[in-house]
Amino acid sequence: MPYEVKIKKLPKSEVELEVSLSAEFLTFARKKAVSMFCNSLDIAGFRKGHIPENIVVEKVGEGKILEEAVDILLKEHFYKIIEQEKLDIIGQPKISITKLALGNPVEFKAVFAVMPMFELPDYRALAKSSIISVKLDKKDLEASEKEIEDILLQIRKNKAHIDFHKNNPEEKGHDHQKLDLEKEENLPELDDEFAKTAGNFKNLDELKQKVKENIISEKKIRNIEKKRALIMEELVKNTKIDLPEILIESETEKSLAQMKDDITRTGLKFEDYLVQVKKSEEDLKKDLKESSEKKAKIQLIFNKIAETEKLEPNKEILEQEVKHLKEHYGASDLSREALAKWEANARIYVATILLNSEVLRLLENS
Repeated sequence: MPYEVKIKKLPKSEVELEVSLSAEFLTFARKKAVSMFCNSLDIAGFRKGHIPENIVVEKVGEGKILEEAVDILLKEHFYKIIEQEKLDIIGQPKISITKLALGNPVEFKAVFAVMPMFELPDYRALAKSSIISVKLDKKDLEASEKEIEDILLQIRKNKAHIDFHKNNPEEKGHDHQKLDLEKEENLPELDDEFAKTAGNFKNLDELKQKVKENIISEKKIRNIEKKRALIMEELVKNTKIDLPEILIESETEKSLAQMKDDITRTGLKFEDYLVQVKKSEEDLKKDLKESSEKKAKIQLIFNKIAETEKLEPNKEILEQEVKHLKEHYGASDLSREALAKWEANARIYVATILLNSEVLRLLENS
């Protein structure tokens, strides 16, 4: 039997449902609730599961029984209603009972976010124009002598610093007065012997060549990142999406969690960091909201492009990465149920990253 439902669209891709369920649904759910209490109550003179209904009602109260009956009712029927209406729900719904009495239909309202509907722009054309707009000079993909010299100087300073602490174990940290790294005489000589200690290079020429290759490689990566940033900026700018707050909040929480992790890795407590920057956690969330909204939008756009282009992550790489994460985080020590949940989340996380890479490669080659 189809459910009696009225749908009202709200701003920010939210939907309000007004639902009426027949009185028979409540009667059936109430029987289940009475049976549940009957099996859980411990009353002298009665065996569990064999307590008369009137005693159960007297002990528990009709209000408590109806409350449990409604919970049973919603668990059994709410997602069937969502399926009937073909709604792609996001997050937990806010449900309020508007009418509840035995012998009458049960009425309730539910408000929740749904996956926003939107039209993709001509993403291939946007990507192409974004890439063309990145004008590169020849030097942008070359390594100058000055750049090579600067890197070599930094390598020499690092070597001098490490050697100093090796020979002076009583010196702690970086704040010491006995070593001036700006003076040439305190640095190791730049020759073939130094190259051998800097990374088992045959000679200085080989070290210089490797430094040059690394500089060019980093410039190429930065160039790709610049192109990708422009592509994403154009996609967001040219795609109208009525974004649900729940998606922005979710992305903000992810960004905040990453920030906390980064701060902890430096050896600083997050609470101390808040004191340093003179902000509360809520202040940081507000600061992150705009970038989080962009991230949420771009993920929705990427998902739709992947669906349109029928892109899929490489299954072999996906399984390898999930296995690597499991080993890195020691997830194998979890219980079977916890491990299954962890693997499901890890697979979604890795699949999203791989699929995003596929989308970006497609756009870059448009």
